Amino acid sequence: MHIKFLKFVLIAAIASILSLTVVAQTPGGTPSADEMSARVKQLESEVETMRREMAELKALLGKNASAKPVDSPAKPDTRPADVAKTDVKQAPQPKKDLGVDVGSARITPYGTIYFNAFGNSGGTNNADVPLFATPTGSGNVSASVRQTRLGAKVEGAKVGNARLSAILEADFFGGFPSVGIGENFGVVRLRLANARLDWEKTSVTVGQDWMVFAPVNPTSLAAAAIPQMAGAGNNWARLPQIKIERKVTPDITWQGAVLAPQTGDFATNAAFLIQPTTGAASRVPFLQSRIAFSGKNWLGSKKSGAIGFSGHYGRSRVFTGAANVRNDIDTYGVAADWNFPLAKRIGVSGEAFFGKNLGGFQAGVFQSYNNDFAFSQGVASTAGGVRAIRTRGGWTQIGLTPPTLNDRLTFYGTIGIDDPENRDLTSVTRRDWRTRNLAFAGEAIFKWTPQFSIALELRRFYTTYLFSGAQHANHVNLGASYSF
Repeated sequence: MHIKFLKFVLIAAIASILSLTVVAQTPGGTPSADEMSARVKQLESEVETMRREMAELKALLGKNASAKPVDSPAKPDTRPADVAKTDVKQAPQPKKDLGVDVGSARITPYGTIYFNAFGNSGGTNNADVPLFATPTGSGNVSASVRQTRLGAKVEGAKVGNARLSAILEADFFGGFPSVGIGENFGVVRLRLANARLDWEKTSVTVGQDWMVFAPVNPTSLAAAAIPQMAGAGNNWARLPQIKIERKVTPDITWQGAVLAPQTGDFATNAAFLIQPTTGAASRVPFLQSRIAFSGKNWLGSKKSGAIGFSGHYGRSRVFTGAANVRNDIDTYGVAADWNFPLAKRIGVSGEAFFGKNLGGFQAGVFQSYNNDFAFSQGVASTAGGVRAIRTRGGWTQIGLTPPTLNDRLTFYGTIGIDDPENRDLTSVTRRDWRTRNLAFAGEAIFKWTPQFSIALELRRFYTTYLFSGAQHANHVNLGASYSF
């Protein structure tokens, strides 16, 4: 189309030049042969120039046509702006950081919302997170969210050459208000509240934290507020303390702590005013220490692992009788703990321990001492005063992540036992002591997203009593958690 138009323009231009040449002649005069020859040469030169320019223009138009076809004008987008935007693929939005900068430090809130629907086949000491079977009580079904926890951590501040961090964490497992629907109004319970100073190889923690003795816990979505296997071989407590941690070598870490002497016999009817427990009355703090051997490539598995050995010592002061006779009894414990891979997709963790007067850590099946111990002499019994209850036990858990579902599904199997010394459980008055607690648990956890998980756990308790005999109960728990 454009080429034909250019040819027409060229012919019209030549005709115009010729006509102008003729008109330019003087009237009545006839040009000479030399003048005609000069004009013809001039005309040929101009035609040649026009032909060359037309060829260049034709070549340019042909190049543009091959590079981009000439289409009809595009129809303008008359859709609303919000509709048009949906055609553009949005870049993934990064996770919003909840942290707030305060000077050189950064405060970051965090938390985990727990939902647990559960059922028990028989009597247990606690419905939503049971620890042992009881001779009385009945089966039940219910649900709870009181294991939900909220917290905040502070990072980034410095004190001299040390890095300063802090943490504050609470859940809703602190009991219930005295109202008819109080089971849904979980009372806030302080879990962690401490500050920590870190140097290159040494750290100091001051405040309430996990104790140094027997620090490993099983993995469970059903038992978050109270660790799984508590009362069945798993010693645990979060206590006010001053703790020192030292990196002896890259693979060896030592910890030592002075802790509040809380022996687990705090008066349950105390609403506000505090009175000393037998541990506080002894005026001797708890002393604990642990040494751990760890590696980032455990036995060539390219996964981290650790083995630790820990010890605990303290004292209880118990007053008995109308004369308020003072009895000082020791509390001690020795434990080994482990957490390492057995294979690429299999890991194992656990603890083993022995000691006495460990009821403050829920060992001895929540039994610390016998305050009216009796020596057996044939069919007769002789009062023997206060006696610390010796106990031993442990737990172990195996985790398996099968090569499916993008490694989001993990199975756990756990067994735990706490076996108090029966010779320490004879007393002048008739008391139905717990002589052993054996527990099994199986759980499947599916991590739907990095923040959201669901789980199904089955647990069975075999608890033996001095007079009531063997009691058992089953617990099933369907749980879900969302962390932020």
